[in-house]
Amino acid sequence: MSAMCLGEWVELLREKAGGMPGLEGVGEGLAGLVLEPASLQPYLHFRRGRYTRNLIYRDARLEVLLNCWEAGTFSPIHDHDGQECWFSVQSGAFVLENYTLEAGGLGPGPARLGPPVMMGPVGSGFVDFRCPEAPIHRVTAARGPAVSLHVYAGPVDRCLVFDTRRQRCVSRELRYHSMFGRPLPQLPEAPAPSVPL
Repeated sequence: MSAMCLGEWVELLREKAGGMPGLEGVGEGLAGLVLEPASLQPYLHFRRGRYTRNLIYRDARLEVLLNCWEAGTFSPIHDHDGQECWFSVQSGAFVLENYTLEAGGLGPGPARLGPPVMMGPVGSGFVDFRCPEAPIHRVTAARGPAVSLHVYAGPVDRCLVFDTRRQRCVSRELRYHSMFGRPLPQLPEAPAPSVPL
């Protein structure tokens, strides 16, 4: 598939989401898609020692983010607040750890996860899908700088973050590092440098 500009792709996605519930066919549309690098430039905001969440588009049906990662940065183990999520590698390489929920974990409190199923490293054009039945994972940038495109079938403002050692999870409010290409003021650092939640 030839490279497409980000704005053109988001417009196609908005049209697809316009008249139907959910975002059927998004995974097929993302498979192998690597967007024109110059069109990503306004949303490329890297931060030393952590990954950043950069909002591209948001409405009641759809949220599109570009995440920027230095090599070795990782997300916490997290879910997606009941939303479907597509993760498309635009550059770099990632290792994914997918988890099953064995007990608890439907809200803050006790939560026991199964052992991780490792995938990767995966590179440009790879698409991962998280659904309400299998929502929990951790993402690590194995090679960077790395860029990932995220599509949510509905905005995600909060998620559960899992601590496998303590067998608990907590609710965390998500935040952006930039909106529509404009960096936001930096908030105080979270306790773990790789967790921009």
